[in-house]
Amino acid sequence: MSIWDIHYAALYASPIAVDAVLTVACGDPPMALRAIDKTNPAALNFKGVDVLDIKPAAMVRAVDLAEVDPANLRNALIAFSGKTWTVKSHETVPAPTGEGYGEFRLILEAE
Repeated sequence: MSIWDIHYAALYASPIAVDAVLTVACGDPPMALRAIDKTNPAALNFKGVDVLDIKPAAMVRAVDLAEVDPANLRNALIAFSGKTWTVKSHETVPAPTGEGYGEFRLILEAE
Protein backbone atom coordinates (compact mmCIF):
# COMPACT_ATOMS: atom_id res chain seq x y z
CA MET A 1 0.00 0.00 0.00
CA SER A 2 1.44 3.38 -1.00
CA ILE A 3 1.07 6.72 0.72
CA TRP A 4 -1.26 7.72 -2.13
CA ASP A 5 -3.57 4.77 -1.41
CA ILE A 6 -3.78 5.99 2.20
CA HIS A 7 -4.35 9.58 1.01
CA TYR A 8 -7.26 8.71 -1.30
CA ALA A 9 -8.80 6.28 1.19
CA ALA A 10 -8.81 8.98 3.90
CA LEU A 11 -10.11 11.66 1.51
CA TYR A 12 -13.04 9.57 0.31
CA ALA A 13 -13.84 8.35 3.84
CA SER A 14 -14.04 11.96 5.08
CA PRO A 15 -17.09 14.27 5.08
CA ILE A 16 -15.74 15.88 1.89
CA ALA A 17 -17.08 12.87 -0.04
CA VAL A 18 -20.72 11.81 -0.22
CA ASP A 19 -22.43 8.49 -0.80
CA ALA A 20 -23.36 8.00 -4.44
CA VAL A 21 -24.91 5.40 -6.72
CA LEU A 22 -23.59 4.97 -10.25
CA THR A 23 -25.66 3.21 -12.91
CA VAL A 24 -23.76 2.68 -16.15
CA ALA A 25 -25.60 2.81 -19.45
CA CYS A 26 -24.70 -0.76 -20.47
CA GLY A 27 -27.13 -2.27 -17.97
CA ASP A 28 -24.75 -3.43 -15.25
CA PRO A 29 -26.28 -3.31 -11.76
CA PRO A 30 -25.98 0.02 -9.89
CA MET A 31 -22.87 0.38 -7.78
CA ALA A 32 -22.48 2.23 -4.49
CA LEU A 33 -19.41 4.40 -4.15
CA ARG A 34 -18.20 7.70 -2.67
CA ALA A 35 -17.93 10.88 -4.74
CA ILE A 36 -16.70 14.40 -4.21
CA ASP A 37 -19.40 16.84 -5.27
CA LYS A 38 -18.04 19.49 -7.65
CA THR A 39 -21.44 20.62 -8.97
CA ASN A 40 -21.54 24.04 -7.34
CA PRO A 41 -19.66 26.59 -9.46
CA ALA A 42 -19.90 29.13 -6.63
CA ALA A 43 -17.37 27.01 -4.77
CA LEU A 44 -14.93 27.66 -7.62
CA ASN A 45 -14.75 31.44 -7.30
CA PHE A 46 -11.29 32.49 -8.50
CA LYS A 47 -10.57 36.16 -7.83
CA GLY A 48 -8.67 37.93 -10.58
CA VAL A 49 -8.81 34.94 -12.93
CA ASP A 50 -11.08 34.63 -15.95
CA VAL A 51 -12.69 31.20 -16.01
CA LEU A 52 -14.26 30.49 -19.38
CA ASP A 53 -16.43 27.52 -18.49
CA ILE A 54 -17.07 25.56 -15.34
CA LYS A 55 -19.13 22.42 -15.74
CA PRO A 56 -20.71 20.50 -12.89
CA ALA A 57 -18.59 17.49 -12.04
CA ALA A 58 -18.00 14.73 -9.52
CA MET A 59 -14.73 13.09 -8.59
CA VAL A 60 -14.64 9.33 -7.99
CA ARG A 61 -11.75 7.00 -7.19
CA ALA A 62 -10.38 5.09 -10.15
CA VAL A 63 -10.10 1.93 -8.02
CA ASP A 64 -13.87 2.10 -7.42
CA LEU A 65 -14.40 2.00 -11.19
CA ALA A 66 -11.82 -0.71 -11.92
CA GLU A 67 -14.51 -3.10 -13.18
CA VAL A 68 -16.20 -0.46 -15.38
CA ASP A 69 -15.16 0.06 -19.00
CA PRO A 70 -14.56 3.83 -19.23
CA ALA A 71 -16.49 3.89 -22.53
CA ASN A 72 -19.59 2.86 -20.55
CA LEU A 73 -19.41 5.96 -18.37
CA ARG A 74 -20.95 8.14 -21.09
CA ASN A 75 -24.68 8.55 -20.34
CA ALA A 76 -24.34 6.73 -17.03
CA LEU A 77 -26.43 8.09 -14.16
CA ILE A 78 -24.94 9.11 -10.84
CA ALA A 79 -27.09 10.06 -7.86
CA PHE A 80 -25.80 11.89 -4.79
CA SER A 81 -26.91 14.62 -2.41
CA GLY A 82 -30.55 14.13 -3.43
CA LYS A 83 -30.03 14.75 -7.15
CA THR A 84 -29.46 12.56 -10.21
CA TRP A 85 -27.01 13.55 -12.92
CA THR A 86 -26.12 12.20 -16.37
CA VAL A 87 -22.43 11.66 -17.09
CA LYS A 88 -21.70 13.51 -20.34
CA SER A 89 -17.94 12.96 -20.38
CA HIS A 90 -15.05 12.00 -18.14
CA GLU A 91 -11.33 12.46 -17.77
CA THR A 92 -8.69 10.74 -15.72
CA VAL A 93 -6.86 12.57 -12.96
CA PRO A 94 -3.89 10.30 -12.29
CA ALA A 95 -2.19 9.84 -8.96
CA PRO A 96 1.61 9.95 -8.86
CA THR A 97 1.44 6.14 -8.84
CA GLY A 98 -0.57 6.00 -12.10
CA GLU A 99 -4.02 6.48 -13.63
CA GLY A 100 -5.47 3.36 -12.05
CA TYR A 101 -4.87 4.74 -8.56
CA GLY A 102 -6.06 8.32 -9.10
CA GLU A 103 -9.50 9.64 -9.84
CA PHE A 104 -12.02 10.12 -12.60
CA ARG A 105 -13.60 13.54 -13.10
CA LEU A 106 -17.14 12.91 -14.32
CA ILE A 107 -18.57 15.86 -16.26
CA LEU A 108 -22.26 16.02 -15.43
CA GLU A 109 -25.55 17.37 -16.72
CA ALA A 110 -28.62 17.73 -14.53
CA GLU A 111 -31.34 15.12 -15.12
